[in-house]
Amino acid sequence: MKKPMTMVAATIGAIVAFLASLRWLVRRRETTTWSEAKRPGEVVIVDGVAVHYVEKGRRDAPAIVMIHGFGGHTFSFRHQIAAFSSQYRVVAIDLKGFGYSERQPGGDYSLTAQAQLVLDTMSALGIDRAVLVGHSMGGEVVMRAAAMAPDRAEKLILVASVPGDRLPTLPRIGFMRPVAMATSRLISISAWRRMFYDRTKLDLKAIRNSYVAPLRIEGTEDALWEMYDDARRDKPIDYKRITAPVLILWAEKERVVPFANRSLKLLKKHFPSAEVVTIPETGHLVLEENPSASNAAIRAFLNTPESPAETVEAVETRV
Repeated sequence: MKKPMTMVAATIGAIVAFLASLRWLVRRRETTTWSEAKRPGEVVIVDGVAVHYVEKGRRDAPAIVMIHGFGGHTFSFRHQIAAFSSQYRVVAIDLKGFGYSERQPGGDYSLTAQAQLVLDTMSALGIDRAVLVGHSMGGEVVMRAAAMAPDRAEKLILVASVPGDRLPTLPRIGFMRPVAMATSRLISISAWRRMFYDRTKLDLKAIRNSYVAPLRIEGTEDALWEMYDDARRDKPIDYKRITAPVLILWAEKERVVPFANRSLKLLKKHFPSAEVVTIPETGHLVLEENPSASNAAIRAFLNTPESPAETVEAVETRV
């Protein structure tokens, strides 16, 4: 008698645990309105959208514009902003729907539209031409911007970037949204664990909190849901229109970019003249995990001498 009762209790416990996990996965986590969020930078209205950006450096200096990846924001570039602002006008931009930029209901969240938003934000800030830096998904955004306006991209730096080639995706179906959101949360948990090569050297709690904070802003999930559908309409990038010199900054232990080895090969194929630098013993958040080596590679590509205030370890491997 004890054995059947034990099995029943275990089954009930498993069901309760499953339902609790399911509730955790599907519940909304947005607790802050956009207007109430404490933003680290400034906001400029571009094409009717409030775009958040962080800027440092002289306004008359050469410009570097930095674009984050999926789930990232201006925080992703804090080490680079500090390192290069003594010699450049450094501007990190939050894409629409991400970071502390506005979540626009019914807006166009395709990567083509995001690229146009970057170009229009540059114009609004008085930046005619800049070095464009893109991390992960942001790499595709800056590639699209450079293809749309080749004269505005002085150089292109692709950090742990997706190659820009379309992956097949299923059509968006409304009733599948809760499942899609729950799945994305499970994927994000797994991906976070794979972002770094050596997690022991970083204050992961502080870093994670900084990445999660803007995800609490109302409208974030709506924007991501819109983006899923809008990005399916993006046309292929015309790589031949990109005339700027390219640096591909890669993480030796990349485990987040889909089909990492193939993605790197595609980037090299798209940009056969690109300089490729692999940072050893780093994961997808290479700028976070080894900012000194990353900054050294960027500085060498820009042919900019080291700032007296910065100590850089040149440990990168060149291909």
